[in-house]
Amino acid sequence: MSHNLSKEFFAVYHAAVFEALGEDAQKYNVKIGITLSNHILKNLAKHPENEEGFKKILEDYFASSFQFSDIAEMKFNKDGSASLYVKGCDICPGNEMLRGMGKKGMCPIAHLVKSMMARTLKKNIELIGSEKPGPVGECYLKYKVG
Repeated sequence: MSHNLSKEFFAVYHAAVFEALGEDAQKYNVKIGITLSNHILKNLAKHPENEEGFKKILEDYFASSFQFSDIAEMKFNKDGSASLYVKGCDICPGNEMLRGMGKKGMCPIAHLVKSMMARTLKKNIELIGSEKPGPVGECYLKYKVG
């Protein structure tokens, strides 16, 4: 018998894991993102050498086996900034549960992208924030690329 992981289960599981981590949640959020990045990079046939290559590899991976959202689009801007636009994220409903308990939401995807960019583009990358323009599951993760 085969079944897919339900979005409801994933949201509850995400919230439960980070609730259980308590005071260490933020530290593990970063570590989970880096660990996911390591897994992706380890399984790439070739690492991207520039921003366009990074964008293609990241978007292709997010659209295939690591599909955590309906849309995940990477954009590099001429001003040295970058953003990942996400819509229909499966992690965000779990973060809403955490916020409902008075806790902070945890997004390992933000750290996954930061780690991958730093390691493949060999640049200093700073996560400068997120913007949530729409419904739960839609955001822009914003980075400074230096």
